[in-house]
Amino acid sequence: MTRRAPLGCVALLLSLAACGSVEVPRERFYRLDLPAPMPADPQRAGVLRVQDLQLGTAIDSDCLLVADGVRLEPRPLDRWVAPLDRLVTDALVLGLSRSGVVELVKGSADPGSETWSLHGRIVDFAEANAGSQRQARVALELWLEQRDQVLFRDEFVVVEQVEGNATSAAVTAFSKGVQTIVDQLVTRMDHDGVLAAARPPVPSR
Repeated sequence: MTRRAPLGCVALLLSLAACGSVEVPRERFYRLDLPAPMPADPQRAGVLRVQDLQLGTAIDSDCLLVADGVRLEPRPLDRWVAPLDRLVTDALVLGLSRSGVVELVKGSADPGSETWSLHGRIVDFAEANAGSQRQARVALELWLEQRDQVLFRDEFVVVEQVEGNATSAAVTAFSKGVQTIVDQLVTRMDHDGVLAAARPPVPSR
């Protein structure tokens, strides 16, 4: 005699079969865009060491963040491919190197001496909504030292509009924000005479 399966078991089997057909959402990983190299200054001189940036506790997350006032919401499936402080530090090193204004840009672990040492912390790195417009907000507090003397200290803040609804558009805006800060930093070093002071004197005729 054939025995019938209880109705509860049949329902469970059908439920498991249905679950097996559901596609599980996959995480997406992002990096910051690489800056374009600029023509090197023929008078470039000096070695700049970029120390590892500090990361504020509130934004210490590997997920992209959306800010609503004081509330932060992570995008659980949209993640940075590496810790954010490492990504931004590397972007500063590469951006300053490709700006072509100094002889060499080093990371914190690179051997040898340096002319200047750049320190800082990431104050803000989150997406926000301004009405119907999405914005990527980047704020870095940076200070430049030479032989333990602080040459300048300032907070560099950039707000970039996000073009489109895709997460990749927000990442592009964050990348532009970091590169704008690199440009502002180079301008500040030039304006304050930091770069000129490292150049060899022009021989008199």
